[in-house]
Amino acid sequence: MVTFKRFIGTGSLVAALLTFSLSAGACVSEAPRHNNYLFSVFNRSLMDDRFMLTTDKYWQQYLGDNNAHYQWDYYRDLVLKKAVKQKDTELATYCRRLNAYLGSDVNFNAWDYPTKQRIAKRNFVLRNLLNVSKTYQGKRFRAQYNLLRMRALFGLKRYPEAMTYWTTVGQRMPQSVYRDMMRNLYAGCLWRTGKKSQAVEIYASQEDYQSLKYCVRGYRNLAGIQKVYSINPNSATLLYLVQDFVNNVQETMDVYELNSFPFASYENTEKDHDEWMQETDAKKITTAEADRFIAFARNVVGEGKTKVPCMWQSAIGCIEHQLRRYDLAKTDLAKAMKEAGTPRMKNNARAIYAANSVFAEQHTADYDKWLTGELRWLDAKSAEERKSLTLYDTDHYRDVEERMVYNGLVPAFLAAGRTNTALVLLSRMEEGCDKPAYQGFYFDALEKTPIDSLMAYNNYLRHEPTDSLARYAWQKAYRDADYYNDYIGTRLMAQARFADAIPYLEKVSINFLNTQAIEPYVAQRDFNKERWMGKQLVAVPEYVSDAKRATLPRLTVNKKLQYCRDMVSLSQEYALMKPSEERMEKAYKLAALWYQGSYEGDCWWIKQYGISNTQDSVTVGTVDFVAHALSFLDESVKSSNFQLKEKSLLGLAFIRHGEPWYFEGWDAKTQQYYDLTNLRLMPQSRQYKAMLNLADFAKDNSSRVDNFVTRCDVLKRFSKVAVK
Repeated sequence: MVTFKRFIGTGSLVAALLTFSLSAGACVSEAPRHNNYLFSVFNRSLMDDRFMLTTDKYWQQYLGDNNAHYQWDYYRDLVLKKAVKQKDTELATYCRRLNAYLGSDVNFNAWDYPTKQRIAKRNFVLRNLLNVSKTYQGKRFRAQYNLLRMRALFGLKRYPEAMTYWTTVGQRMPQSVYRDMMRNLYAGCLWRTGKKSQAVEIYASQEDYQSLKYCVRGYRNLAGIQKVYSINPNSATLLYLVQDFVNNVQETMDVYELNSFPFASYENTEKDHDEWMQETDAKKITTAEADRFIAFARNVVGEGKTKVPCMWQSAIGCIEHQLRRYDLAKTDLAKAMKEAGTPRMKNNARAIYAANSVFAEQHTADYDKWLTGELRWLDAKSAEERKSLTLYDTDHYRDVEERMVYNGLVPAFLAAGRTNTALVLLSRMEEGCDKPAYQGFYFDALEKTPIDSLMAYNNYLRHEPTDSLARYAWQKAYRDADYYNDYIGTRLMAQARFADAIPYLEKVSINFLNTQAIEPYVAQRDFNKERWMGKQLVAVPEYVSDAKRATLPRLTVNKKLQYCRDMVSLSQEYALMKPSEERMEKAYKLAALWYQGSYEGDCWWIKQYGISNTQDSVTVGTVDFVAHALSFLDESVKSSNFQLKEKSLLGLAFIRHGEPWYFEGWDAKTQQYYDLTNLRLMPQSRQYKAMLNLADFAKDNSSRVDNFVTRCDVLKRFSKVAVK
């Protein structure tokens, strides 16, 4: 959440005025859409605090931790502790005064409603800091104390004094981040004393787009852009306004045309779309207004007054792309790359041209070769971006590449039957991971790939392709044979193709299996134990790298492989038997195996890589292991062997397949919640009838039944309420 406390130190006007729009935008949960903004003529990190990264870097170096990404609130105690230990009184004193300024009673955040007493206390602290900043006689922290003095004046709303201090002292200081922050405060004073145009130009020249966003909030439309341009065709403010406008066109298309925004559904209404735009502080841009902007921008380029026609021409091309006029966009973006502009603008035009080409070109060998070069260029620019002043885990060029791959190339290749190329592209986008997670876009694509195609893909990964684009993706795709053999074997098991799974599972190393997140469950559970006889508990480390994991049992054999061999062997033996007691015993063993391997069993890892307590059915394209278990129990329950019959009855009663024996949930008609403590029976269900059979058996054989039946609390509860 954006707060006054965080930003007042830089003089950021947005923070000082506590605008809610930025705060709301900062709190929105953004689901991955691979559709971040294409147009970027300035680094996205500049929409955050303009100076914080530099000041934080100073303290990180002081602590000897240059790779840290901590903010002052995190490490200020560490700095003070080190200063005191080294008897650095000057630094320790400054830290305490800085903390006093940044204290909770100095700055109020967007949700505060300060009392008169709190305001008085804040002003007392600021006046005290103003006095101590005047008395500092040293040289080491002269710039910091000058900034502290100006902050105090700004906080006390003594704007004329702060402005005078800047003109007489601040602007004569050597260049530093502290001088820049004082100038930023000076801009804040100008704004508050009515000299708004001067303030805006300072914010723009400092690339403080966060403050600029507030200052020009009334100009975030075509009319506003035209007005600023008419006053100064080369105003630095236009960078923000043009980028904001183009990206708002994209957001409008995403939300209103494609219904693409986090947590969107087919049931979304116009009101839902409007609320999302408001939540993200985006402006709805109609197609008519977008077309008027295109006409205006063409005129700007034609007039020749702008020093950066590349920005205007690429804005035209990007909007044409968003409006799905890909051929027009191709022409306009080609022109943009030849126009004058900053290196960032030229790179931006090239990136958008490449992204547009995915929708404008046919995938010939020549095009794929050219596109491979552009993807490599994007990779190089992405690496540069990650080293720059950015506060984000990703970067603009990665965003462009994701849009090209996820929203363009992969769907096109899948539609054209080029499954292998589509999959290696998806795998390559997950580079940096030790191995693909068993979730996410790549794994979801593998899940949707037919098993025969998956086998072909596994073979494809073993040899480098000759096609330029496929080879580019293949080189950084995840190709570990253990991963794919285990995955294909697991998919085959889920289809009950146990014999087919064996050759794949035989190739998987035990070392690989011990790296999987499911390993604790696999190592500590036995699929031969009947689930209805009790749940097998597992000691699980809190984290994959938890030291506790080293003390837990590790795999020495491939249990999936064992399961397949047991299932094949038992099934073959069962199939060769004629109806008999011996066959019923085999049926019972098979029932236990089938059920343990189901999503309801302890050994759910037999055919999937994760489990949720909300899962209530088999996944599409897999065999219903529970149904098979019930079928075999229906046979074994006919045994004349008392113990076998008893355990079979318990298994049939335990398994909830279809409707349970009682309703669980809220009933709107009765306004009641039903569960075991407030029962509503369902006599028509299979489980109810199985429970009744078990209850009758226990009653008729009360002296012979085992403890696992007599001590069953659920059976006792059922016996009291059962309707016969």
